[in-house]
This record gives sequence, C-alpha cells and structure tokens, in this order.
Amino acid sequence: MLRILPLIFVALLFTTPACAPQKQFYWGSYEDSLFARQQHAGAGGETEAATMLISTFNEAQAATNMKVGPGIHADYGYLLFKQGKPDEAIAELQKEAALFPESKQLMDTMISRIQGRKDKEKKPAP
Repeated sequence: MLRILPLIFVALLFTTPACAPQKQFYWGSYEDSLFARQQHAGAGGETEAATMLISTFNEAQAATNMKVGPGIHADYGYLLFKQGKPDEAIAELQKEAALFPESKQLMDTMISRIQGRKDKEKKPAP
C-alpha cells in the first residue's frame, strides 16, 4: 500500500484542473500589430496596427472576457496621439493605469505631457 500511495498522488497531481496553465491575459493580434508597424513604417503601418489593436480589444471582451495584456492600451494610446487624437490617447492611457496600477506613474507622466502639448497648441501665438 505504501508503494502505491506516491503513484496515486502523482496521478492526482497531473489530472487536477489546477495543473492546466491558465492564461492571465489576452494578447490577440498584438504581435501582428507590432510586425505591421515594422513592415509598413509610417502612417499606413500605424493605421493597420491600430485596427488590429481594436480587434484585440473586441475579441478579449467578447470571446474571452479577459483583460488585454499589459501595455496594449498604452501602445494604442500612443498610436492615437501620433494620429493627432490626444483626447482619445489620454483615455487609453487612463485605461492602462486602471487595469495595471503599477503603470500609473508612467501613464500619468505621459498624460501630463500630452495635456501640456494640447494646452500649448491651444494658446494663440503672441
């Protein structure tokens, strides 16, 4: 009986659901969006990457109900900023900070820089 006990333990260990790796985040087509930007440098690659990121957000919410991976909202926010959409960029950076509190300090810095640039552009030239 003592010889069988370790075998039963090992068998139970490998058959429990806890042993199956759990995905913590949904990455979707994030890697493809990075590749698109590298392959098609410039506005075309950025537009394609933004489209892929939007589909990643939608897939994560609809199909998996998981959070997207760390940095994806920040990356999308940066793309929006480069496209001249500062308000939308700030919203994405705020989402990143809310989902991943460890990034809050960096996101706040980026938001304040975008806000500063917005304010500077609004001021009329002397």
